[in-house]
Amino acid sequence: MKRFKIIKDILDKIAVGLASKRFYYCILAFFVIESSWIAFSALYPQAFDENFHYGLIKVYSHYWLPFLSHQPPHADAYGAVARDPSYLYHYLMSFPYRFIALFVHGQGGQVIWLRFMNIALFGAGLILFRRLLRRAGVSRSLGNVTILLFVLIPIVPQMAAQINYDNMLFPLVAWACLQAFNVIDDIKARKLSSKRIMILLTTCFFTTLVKYAFLPIFAAIAIFLAVFLYKGYKGKFGNLFKQLKTDFLKNSKLVKIGLPILLLLSFGMFFQRDGVNLIKYHSIEPDCSKVLTIKQCSAYSPWYYNYKNHNKVLSGQYVASDSIIVYTQKWFYWMWYRLFFAVNGATSNFANDPPLPLPSTAAVVLAIVSLLALIKARHYLFRKRPYLTLMLTVCLIYGVTLYVQGYSTYRYTAILENMNGRYLVPILIPLASVIGIALSSVIGKSKAVKSLLVVVVLVFFLDGGGIFTFVFNSDNSWYWDNSTVQKVNSGAKKITKHVVVKRKR
Repeated sequence: MKRFKIIKDILDKIAVGLASKRFYYCILAFFVIESSWIAFSALYPQAFDENFHYGLIKVYSHYWLPFLSHQPPHADAYGAVARDPSYLYHYLMSFPYRFIALFVHGQGGQVIWLRFMNIALFGAGLILFRRLLRRAGVSRSLGNVTILLFVLIPIVPQMAAQINYDNMLFPLVAWACLQAFNVIDDIKARKLSSKRIMILLTTCFFTTLVKYAFLPIFAAIAIFLAVFLYKGYKGKFGNLFKQLKTDFLKNSKLVKIGLPILLLLSFGMFFQRDGVNLIKYHSIEPDCSKVLTIKQCSAYSPWYYNYKNHNKVLSGQYVASDSIIVYTQKWFYWMWYRLFFAVNGATSNFANDPPLPLPSTAAVVLAIVSLLALIKARHYLFRKRPYLTLMLTVCLIYGVTLYVQGYSTYRYTAILENMNGRYLVPILIPLASVIGIALSSVIGKSKAVKSLLVVVVLVFFLDGGGIFTFVFNSDNSWYWDNSTVQKVNSGAKKITKHVVVKRKR
């Protein structure tokens, strides 16, 4: 009994440590170190379209305004740039690029500086997501563990350490959800704030221009708030607009002038791309061939790849033979695979290595157990907890949209595409926190049991997760042509070989 009491005391102390700010700061420090390691080590371009994003940043560096009336010169390799709905990241990043280019003339140096800006963006997202979890009632310990497991997913530091618009999307998703929480509070108090509504709408319009994949999240927020508003006011909206007008007039002069201008600017920019695309081309992201000639579009390799495969489908060479059930199984498998695999860049034709066994298996087991807990706790978990309901709504609508888009592409090309785990990154933290709360409620109040579960999961994730997947699988073809970089990574790889459990051949 004494032995069990000692173990329990240790586990209780671990529980206290998991909830501490010091532990949270250690997580952030670990993230910065692992992503910086990759930023310094990985040869340009990395696998997640880094050359595409860097190239577009350079294209926009020749323009002071983002409103392009025609295809820029020598930009065919990036598709129909003037009608691309996801351009705000490239436009905004073009300004620090212009400054960096004044002092750093080599491509390698420019890339590394831009990579560190992306790490800063992603790090800001981690901070905002922690605020989101705290607002949603997630305990400090569960929030810290959720963020630690998240940064131990191998693809997370690799994505954060390269030039990619997902790194700007990530913090903006958290910020949009935080603003939605503010509106929820106002609805509950039946005192709507015009200022908070304008901030939310402005955020959503601008975020959609960073990456149009934010649209389903925008829709989820709008649908949830509309339903919540209807229930909160019980369908009686007689004084609603009068209340908003009165509240607006109470704001300071700066707010009354500045926020409407920002809202109009964000909507105008949104309409200039997304709205015009929808009206003129009947699609928010029109096919390149509807905007440019086929010859021009053929320079854009993703479009040409799909174009060739679609022609083979039309000729009967390729057939999309998988049933919806088989496709669904493959979709989940490849999403999991590409969250935990290791992938090099174009120099090795994007060679990749399968997920390491311990972290990838632990993730599957944890996901299944947590899902079962979520099903069991569903009746009381979301009762009078609108923040959690909103987060789950966002995750479901976004996830379903990814799935439908992937299946649509599969029917078009008969090739399994759009199954990249990094597409799930914006929703992984809120999703994990919701199912984590469900799992915690099923386990009960025992801190010792929860601490033991956390320790076991972390041991599995630390054995090859995060930066360790990159180091374990890489070789000199993955690194910059620099002897110091290659020696440091080779030395680190030798160490990981002694501690990381290898997959069976």
